[in-house]
Amino acid sequence: MSRFPALGLSVLAGAGFLTSGCGGNDEAAPPAVIPSVMVMASDFGFQMPDTLTAGVTSFRLMNHGQEMHHLSLIKLAEGMTMAQFQQMNPAGPIPDGVLFLGGPNPAAPGGAAEAIVDLAPGRYVAICVIPSPDGQPHIAKGMAKEFVVTGTASTATAPSPDVTVKLSDFAFTTAPELRAGRQVIRVENTGSQSHELVFVKLEPGKGIADFARWAEHPEGPPPATPMHGVAILGPGQSNTVTVDLVAGDYGFVCFIPDITSPERKPHLMLGMMQQVKVM
Repeated sequence: MSRFPALGLSVLAGAGFLTSGCGGNDEAAPPAVIPSVMVMASDFGFQMPDTLTAGVTSFRLMNHGQEMHHLSLIKLAEGMTMAQFQQMNPAGPIPDGVLFLGGPNPAAPGGAAEAIVDLAPGRYVAICVIPSPDGQPHIAKGMAKEFVVTGTASTATAPSPDVTVKLSDFAFTTAPELRAGRQVIRVENTGSQSHELVFVKLEPGKGIADFARWAEHPEGPPPATPMHGVAILGPGQSNTVTVDLVAGDYGFVCFIPDITSPERKPHLMLGMMQQVKVM
């Protein structure tokens, strides 16, 4: 999430296998287990493995800090170093080969967030660009972690979605409608710019317009609570998240700045916010 706000780690992986019955007939292989990576966020850093295996991977972000954090995953262009990435102009064009792949968005202090991402071999960096109360994005405070993805992808695949949310320039499209209970959401960026999904639970009597006004001038308690989402997602990229919802009023918001205008207004100011009723 672009405006809001380590003690251990583990990588758990498994694979399917073939078994033979007494009669000599092979049984179908069970689906491969999705590898899970636990990432510990603090103020201001990440603890996570230095090397991961290629393929569909579930990231679980645990926030041990006092500020909101997310895990924005970026695949570097071939041959690009961490130093070159840090020298990129955040207001300039994205260099060829640099891919914004999403990630868990956001995790409140003491909370967690998860997202399933498909990783190709290469060099990556994980960052948080949520700003502190002083206005400085967390990456400016050192919240960046380089890691490498190696090997051949497993046969694991993301779970089939119950709902698909498409991000465009500048709107959200959801099909079918969200419902109360547990469901798998596939988040796809069909736009020409990078986008994010911040999923918020609105306070009683509040609407998404109230939240947008508060986000522009944050005074008093927020009229909504961020609870799920996908971090910066480049054009053509997708993530999968699982939610368990109670009935009520929710909202979708994108805070990514518009790269086509000198004002660089956040996308929500261009209409990229939507109120969602969950029955």
